[in-house]
Amino acid sequence: MPYRRFVVPRTIAYGPGALEHLSSVPAQRAMIVTDPGVRDLGLAEKVEKTLQAGNIATTIFDNVEPDPSKETAWAAFALAQDFKPDIIVGLGGGSPIDTGKSAWVLYENPDLAEKSFLEFLMEARRRELRKKARYVAISTTSGTGSEVTSAAVITDRSVDPPNKAGFGSLQLVPDIAIADPELAASMPPAVTANTGYDALVHAVECYVLTPPSDMIDPLAIWSARTILEWLPKAVDNGADMTARDKMHLAALQAGIAFSNGRLGMVHGTAHLIGATHHIPHGRANAFMLCQSFAFLYQGYRARLVALATHLGIDGKDDRTKVMNLLALFDDLKKKVGISLAIKDSGLEESQWQAHLGSIAASYAATFSRIPGLNELSPEDRRARGIPASAEEVEAIFMHAWNGTREELA
Repeated sequence: MPYRRFVVPRTIAYGPGALEHLSSVPAQRAMIVTDPGVRDLGLAEKVEKTLQAGNIATTIFDNVEPDPSKETAWAAFALAQDFKPDIIVGLGGGSPIDTGKSAWVLYENPDLAEKSFLEFLMEARRRELRKKARYVAISTTSGTGSEVTSAAVITDRSVDPPNKAGFGSLQLVPDIAIADPELAASMPPAVTANTGYDALVHAVECYVLTPPSDMIDPLAIWSARTILEWLPKAVDNGADMTARDKMHLAALQAGIAFSNGRLGMVHGTAHLIGATHHIPHGRANAFMLCQSFAFLYQGYRARLVALATHLGIDGKDDRTKVMNLLALFDDLKKKVGISLAIKDSGLEESQWQAHLGSIAASYAATFSRIPGLNELSPEDRRARGIPASAEEVEAIFMHAWNGTREELA
């Protein structure tokens, strides 16, 4: 069996008060990348003061939007070129941290700024970093795990549907990750629910799709158990620092798990509906989780059953166990205020139908580059968790719209 690698940030500071670690980071100039909401909460100023206490000069880029665009990442890069930081600090949820990572890649490799979006995605993963700056990621939401991952996601809005695409490299793992639950205390209930469900999907999708691993499985299972217990408490009372701390660490550990493992259908389909309909990423994952797992049941039954067992779910046979597992995920949605069906979330059916065919075709097309795939029968493709056609993807999306899922075979 070939050996495996397991990559994490050089330093992880976690727990209440962990932000203070920032004042001891050796640096002279820091660029903080964040969003308007984080700045309005005073968190960017708090980080800035902590850096300045260590005699580090600062500047702030605070124009990051949800599902950040290529243009936003390039604008952050332009500020970096002008300010010349020796550390870049991504502060916020996944959007600011991923924007900061993208700007960091461009800052280290300015020639990539002249490339097309697709060329950038392909080239970025092969480029060297840390010639000019190191990266510090500070999470203010308990969900994305981007503070510890080797990936970033940005969106090309010049195409229809928008291309929300990720790129990855071991170089992208931050040098320092700071998970201070005090920074998450001001998250409103809906954001807590969305980001927390995102972390749950990271854990369970990673567990199901990644081959058994003594390094990854314990992280995925521990974080899933923690989220199932503590997310409703964090949503009900954001001032509950124990719940915040549990969720912040669970999100970080789920991030380590999937960064060293893999994600797949849930995230792939959620990215499309999120970018097209401006659905928050964690909520989009919640909409697609049970529908995707029902589709994956044929090819990943053993892992789904093992997940159910680890989460303490019983059943008279495999099918019942997995049905009970999916019911547990739906029950968590109810507890934290996420609708079971997209149609009950406020999205107009006309909008949904207008884009349904294009997003289904876009997802189906992602598999066209896999060698030999077109020679497989529909049954063999399903056994590998791969839809046979755009029509099959469209059916999965329609289940998500209606809050239903296909019957487990």
